[in-house]
Amino acid sequence: MARRYNKSKIFKDENGTQYLNRIEYPSIPIRDDDVFIRGVFGETFMNIAHRFYQNKNFWWVIARANNQSNSIYTIPGKEYRIPQNINLILQELEQLNK
Repeated sequence: MARRYNKSKIFKDENGTQYLNRIEYPSIPIRDDDVFIRGVFGETFMNIAHRFYQNKNFWWVIARANNQSNSIYTIPGKEYRIPQNINLILQELEQLNK
């Protein structure tokens, strides 16, 4: 399971269905070291996360930084911001969800 779920508690509803508690995500402000790329047809945030972070599970960082929650695919030609300080973002995520 992705690191962002490591400390999540599993709950059961009255029917016995299991689910994770809600994850609170950090804001990801623009920084000087951010990289900008253009979307390509068929490219996903998972592909980009693997290329930049060597871990496809950090796709949510790129999606959140670009306020895109409706699709995992990039829009061809659209500019996307890729935060470079992933460790800082992960530390903030951990602090928010203690």
